[in-house]
Amino acid sequence: MLKLNQRRLLIITPLLAAIYFCALTDAAAQPSRKVVLETMKQATNFMTTKVAYRGGYVWAVSEDFKRRYGEVPARATQIWIQEGTPLVGMTYLDAYDVTGDRFYLESARQAADALIAGQQALGGWHYFIDFDPKGLNEWYVNEASQFKWGMEEYRHYYGNATFDDGNTASATRFLLRFYTTTREPRYRVPLRKALDFIVSAQYKNGAWPQRYPLRNEFSHDGFPDYTSYYTLNDGSAKSNIELLVEAADKLGDRRYLAAAKRGVDFMIHIQGPPDQAAWAEQYDPKTMRPTKARTHEPAGFVIRESIQVIEILETFYQMTGDRRYLESISGCLAWFDRVNREAVEFKRPPARYYEFGTNLPIYNLRTDKTNAEGYGLYRWSNTDAEGDGFGLYRFNADQPQVRPVVDVIPLRREYERIAAQTKQEARAEYEKRHSRWNAEAVNRAGRTTSIEDIIKALDNRGAWLGNCRVLTVVPRSEGINPGTFEIIRGYSTSTFVRNMRALIDYVATTKGTD
Repeated sequence: MLKLNQRRLLIITPLLAAIYFCALTDAAAQPSRKVVLETMKQATNFMTTKVAYRGGYVWAVSEDFKRRYGEVPARATQIWIQEGTPLVGMTYLDAYDVTGDRFYLESARQAADALIAGQQALGGWHYFIDFDPKGLNEWYVNEASQFKWGMEEYRHYYGNATFDDGNTASATRFLLRFYTTTREPRYRVPLRKALDFIVSAQYKNGAWPQRYPLRNEFSHDGFPDYTSYYTLNDGSAKSNIELLVEAADKLGDRRYLAAAKRGVDFMIHIQGPPDQAAWAEQYDPKTMRPTKARTHEPAGFVIRESIQVIEILETFYQMTGDRRYLESISGCLAWFDRVNREAVEFKRPPARYYEFGTNLPIYNLRTDKTNAEGYGLYRWSNTDAEGDGFGLYRFNADQPQVRPVVDVIPLRREYERIAAQTKQEARAEYEKRHSRWNAEAVNRAGRTTSIEDIIKALDNRGAWLGNCRVLTVVPRSEGINPGTFEIIRGYSTSTFVRNMRALIDYVATTKGTD
């Protein structure tokens, strides 16, 4: 009898052990909603009370709070627009949407008030807001402009607003969302001023400059002031168009949709010729051809902006059902094929720019020369991708890259999928994609860090303290190459946003559970 019970125990015990282990594993993999909510609140409280300045944010703050960084080292009195204040504000609104906790709404309000305090008179924003503008000129001279290579937008302070990197659009989009969340009248005026500014800055043909109001005041190194050119670079036009569509939908103002459509029509109009049916970063208003801008930006068609235009055209088809928005895409895909074919055939390393007419790659190479002010000089080449080692693109001369430049297959597959949709199907997908908490949005929140690790990483103050990669200011005379970074211990805005969004998505998918 004892032997029989022992045999049963041998059979049952592994089963019980497996059940117990699975239960433990499931519990460990599923932190309680209460713990996640507490983590979110602690982290937000630290950001709003310790890291923020007057309700706004930069990219990184040192552990001792003595140094602040945006795209370049920032002054203590600055908050950043790009990848800063609107991004954090949107994250607070995401938290409010899934929790209903007004603590997050009030945190977002601080960010909104900071943006409004720094809004320019006509309605736009610069890269940053400085609440002590008297010190700006000195900062531009001694810090922001000290980079030997690149960062040319910081060599001169225009004082106007910029569409570069979606700065004005991102601030406006956040105000739009905050206003439509609260419907508080005092936020409607600055929101309308920002939207009307974007419409006013648009050229009659639908293009936008890089900056506005227009100021042709900074020519250097034989280059004209590029800021009034028709600009697609760094998503400037794309972000304006997407914002205006959203504003028209949420505010019911058809003027904004009309302006967005003019912007898309301009993109269709400036597409390159049949054998180069692509798009460039900026265009000369006189010739309507690709043109050089900053000293590291030669005239040429580019893959990045071309893909962005394709995405806009596909979106507008899904939004409107008008198939004319799809007609330009196949020509651009054919250009991608050409670039890939020629790269392999002639063993050309990938380039960012492709010359108008010849389709030759243009390699942007740094030299050992400087101008009178000590800024590094570039040279452009159709053949020399390796150059003297100063290039933006570097390759192993013994193993030349002959791989395709752009992966056309998924782009063509997506285009064909959308083109096969009926108007009704296209519109349904458009509306679904613009729903913040649809299933796809949650599934896209794939994390490389587990929820448990995010929670454990928060210290007892509510801070995610870590390594922040920031640009170092080195006098140009010392000849340090660009991209000279240092690692500091501090508080990263991008880390906070990434961790918060993971926690928010977790709460959104576990609502009602503990």
